Amino acid sequence: MSYLLILIILFTNWNTEINLSTYIDSIIQKVELKKEVYLILNTKYNFCHAKKKNGVIFTLDNMNSFSTSIEQQVFINKKMPKGRKNKLNMAEEEKLNTWINSLDNP
Repeated sequence: MSYLLILIILFTNWNTEINLSTYIDSIIQKVELKKEVYLILNTKYNFCHAKKKNGVIFTLDNMNSFSTSIEQQVFINKKMPKGRKNKLNMAEEEKLNTWINSLDNP
């Protein structure tokens, strides 16, 4: 009986470590994705927003709060980014879409 109890304890601790490791990996992936999306926002949108949108630009701190608007303007209305030379490539669109879908938006 005591061996069974030890096995249960070991399995529970081992399983917790795996879950914690998976959770940490997930957090790291989200942070990396956010950084990559910020680079897209910074290079494709911020120069325009700095001039025309009262100086409001996307930052790492505020970008999540604009995700619904970004989704609307980029994927639904297709109004961002502006200019023929400033289009998103497929990889950039996928990253933006993945980032938006990773957030807990209503």
